[in-house]
Amino acid sequence: MASLETVGLVVKPHLKDITAYLANLAAWLGARGCRVIGEPSAAHLLPPTVTVVSSETLAAQSNLVIVIGGDGTMIYAARLLGSRDVPVLGVNYGYLGYLTEYTPETVYTALERVFAGTFRTDVRMKLEATVERLGVPRLTAQAVNDCVITKSMLARLVPIECRIGGQFVSIFHADGLIIATPTGSTAYSLSAGGPIVHPAMQAIVLTPICPHTLTNRPLVVPDTSEIELRLTTERGPFNVEDVFLTFDGQTGCAVEPEDRVVIRKSASVLTLIEPEGKDYFQLLRDKLKWGNG
Repeated sequence: MASLETVGLVVKPHLKDITAYLANLAAWLGARGCRVIGEPSAAHLLPPTVTVVSSETLAAQSNLVIVIGGDGTMIYAARLLGSRDVPVLGVNYGYLGYLTEYTPETVYTALERVFAGTFRTDVRMKLEATVERLGVPRLTAQAVNDCVITKSMLARLVPIECRIGGQFVSIFHADGLIIATPTGSTAYSLSAGGPIVHPAMQAIVLTPICPHTLTNRPLVVPDTSEIELRLTTERGPFNVEDVFLTFDGQTGCAVEPEDRVVIRKSASVLTLIEPEGKDYFQLLRDKLKWGNG
């Protein structure tokens, strides 16, 4: 990989008892000639040896990003990097940790492999969603886990017309519809009854949320598919202010009947630094509390 001249730290701002750890990590990196930068949102946690820069500058200048937090922080970092393909190393200070797979202690062993150039990466696909109104794009965003059309708590069932590759699939009458990557198959989609899809699969998962028709089941399609969604008022009007499209549960926008939502595989990816001897099924057993036989 390119020279590790600059290492960006993306730190969950509300972590406790983390200051000493960050000081040690920054000193370790600094001793190896790295400039270490961090964001203003975590400035109160960072030692003086870390240069505080804007989030945009961190994304533009980092040759390696170390994420310290949980999977939500990792997803934020992926959104921050946008189309930049920068290796990301996740340190788990969160709860589940599907993406932040290193402990605070094992991160140093991983960094030694990075500096030696002997590390392996796990490349995860992302989704790109575009919202068009009357043929004019008004929003484009990416997601690591999922894009979700959903209703508010008091709204009625949302009628969502779905087409894949231009072919009509169905009108889903449901609380919403989840469009997930294989990475996102163990997130919201799993809670809604979707399948677990190995992250190496080239696929997209469509999972209805509490569908009115019980035969509406999750659907797995190739990652080359273009998915088109529209709201339909075939059964009468509904409150359009109560329907939203969200990206990884972190950002989003309201969706109206005249909008066309197009979701496809993104040209950019999330490149994770993979733990040595990684066992995905062991991860599932650990995180989902499966029996060990």
